Amino acid sequence: MLQEKVKIAAARRRMSLSAYTLMALRRQLAEDGLLPAAESPEEAARALDELRRRIGPMGISVAELIEEGRRR
Repeated sequence: MLQEKVKIAAARRRMSLSAYTLMALRRQLAEDGLLPAAESPEEAARALDELRRRIGPMGISVAELIEEGRRR
């Protein structure tokens, strides 16, 4: 159900699913205070890379995250 809503939201903006997801993640990270609110895509990528280095691995595979999301 969530996946369908994300697909619809991406289509409404005429964006690919990955571009829409990246935009939503950036927006949420900015809201959480982990990224500056306004920046270029290059600055955002650098900030995300630095955040990944500081946080480290998630400890769960992407496949498991997807499966969990489908169950919800």
